[in-house]
Amino acid sequence: MNALRSLFRVCISATVLLAAPGCPAAAALNAATMHPVLTSVAQQIGGDLVKITAVVEPGADVHHFAPTPADVKKLAGVRIILVSGKGMENYLEELRSNLNAGQQIVEVGHNIPSLKIEPGNAIFLCCPQHARGAIDPHWWNSVVNMQRAGRIIADAFAAADPANKAAYKANAAAWDQRLTELKKWAKKEISAIPSDRRKLATAHLSLSYFAEEFGFKLVPVQGLNHNTNATPLELAAAVKVVREQKIAVVFPEQGVNPKYLQQLAAETGMRVAGELIADGNGAGKHASFEAAFTYNVETIVAALKP
Repeated sequence: MNALRSLFRVCISATVLLAAPGCPAAAALNAATMHPVLTSVAQQIGGDLVKITAVVEPGADVHHFAPTPADVKKLAGVRIILVSGKGMENYLEELRSNLNAGQQIVEVGHNIPSLKIEPGNAIFLCCPQHARGAIDPHWWNSVVNMQRAGRIIADAFAAADPANKAAYKANAAAWDQRLTELKKWAKKEISAIPSDRRKLATAHLSLSYFAEEFGFKLVPVQGLNHNTNATPLELAAAVKVVREQKIAVVFPEQGVNPKYLQQLAAETGMRVAGELIADGNGAGKHASFEAAFTYNVETIVAALKP
């Protein structure tokens, strides 16, 4: 950690040099993203006016990411650092304490309304900090929240680059409209699923914002942390709940070992459906929020409609 702290200071010095008069890089607004779901949003809001550096690449494990010295070097010259917030980045205070006055961390999720984990909302809770009233950090699994994110990012860019405030606001308005149309499409698709079949069974508590927005009952059978290993007693409890709730389909999550769900399915007879992108870290053709969300809706509808 001391080596990382020293490297932060080196990068801060580089930032100061880049901001010196006559340095070409100082003319552009540079921003970095520390969560894949923020990258495509920032690109839409910033357009050609902002250079976006994706420190956390598409497909990365966002729960266990920690910046390496190579990652820290990418922050040299960056004015705004966009992070998810809501406790997702456990390295945030270390990062914050080593930035200079010219660099700003924006916790995009900070002012987005939170859903809390209450007793009974999950069958297995992974750890004390995510139990009994803790905040569910997966705020991006909501179209409305992503619209809010666009406005928050536009405000941050406008504050750092007032000359282009109108452009950022216009881009945020266009983003908002695109997502309004996306939500209309999703509601129409989901309407094919009868209300009594809208039970979204997943291993982990990561789609509660989606479930609330689109009227699903969320049935996470393993908790919040995708590294939780169920004991035989926990598996027996999950089997009991699956049968009581008459769960016919369970959805694995992309990038997570589906072995536990397969075992649970074998015990109960329920079907294992296609994987969902729950952590906002889709890759390839599903790297953007819109693509990942569309894929998730199509996968859920295909599995649950009669």
